Amino acid sequence: MLGAVEIIVAKHMGFCGGVKRAVDMAAGAATNAQGPVFTWGPLIHNPQVVDRLESGGVRVAETLEELNGESFVVSAYGVEHDVLDAARSRGMRIVDATCPVVIRAHSLAFKLVEEGYQLIVVGDHGHPEMVTLKEVLGERVTIVHTRDEAAQVKLRGRIAVMSQTTQSQENFRQIVGDLSLRIKELRVVNTLCPAITVRQEEAEKLVDEVDALVIIGGHHSSNTTRLAEIGRTHALPTYHVEVAEELDSAWFAGVRTVGVMSGASTPEWIIAEIIDRLKEIGEARAAPQ
Repeated sequence: MLGAVEIIVAKHMGFCGGVKRAVDMAAGAATNAQGPVFTWGPLIHNPQVVDRLESGGVRVAETLEELNGESFVVSAYGVEHDVLDAARSRGMRIVDATCPVVIRAHSLAFKLVEEGYQLIVVGDHGHPEMVTLKEVLGERVTIVHTRDEAAQVKLRGRIAVMSQTTQSQENFRQIVGDLSLRIKELRVVNTLCPAITVRQEEAEKLVDEVDALVIIGGHHSSNTTRLAEIGRTHALPTYHVEVAEELDSAWFAGVRTVGVMSGASTPEWIIAEIIDRLKEIGEARAAPQ
């Protein structure tokens, strides 16, 4: 309870399987290494987890010159081939923590292109998962993020559409619907991550049960941002926070029910701290003035 306000915590919280696997692999690599261990950019999109990993010996490289150590851990989203080649050329041991769901999605994309399809992928420009796909397929794949972008794509021949694993289910549905009206035949391959989709579906239900929504996760986390978008689309007061210190008691004035959800790269310890902070805010508000 938040004072006189109920806190409803979503069923699906904390790390998804792919994130847990990546974090465990990176931590294990650091524990067993005799020299430096690196990732290319953040292993996952949660700064607090990345900081903890760094304190345990997993360093973040942002230039190729920095890649000089014992082991290289591929992030959960994959990595560009030139980075991987640079690590190998320096004799680094490769620890591939790419999420199996991402590996499957990329394999399906390669297969569709080999079969002669013009491939359209619904995703975020600049997201590592999309960058690595574009690196391999080049002009044979078109990345679109919005319905307007999809409308500008010139369609020819056989068309296939799939999505970034952490995309919005609703955005994917709308773009697929638009494309299907423009051509006679469209092959749709659902590459949305089930662990992400189930959270989006839960968010769609939760928004009807609460007066405000707190979404916990990295501000640059794609799947976490999707959850916040769902709340805001329903005109629900929605607050995307990384840590408990970001919570503002003023947000909950007049609120009777608060929903709490997390992205798939949010650790349990941050979730616990935020729920404790919400309880503190409620107790302070309920105390006699």
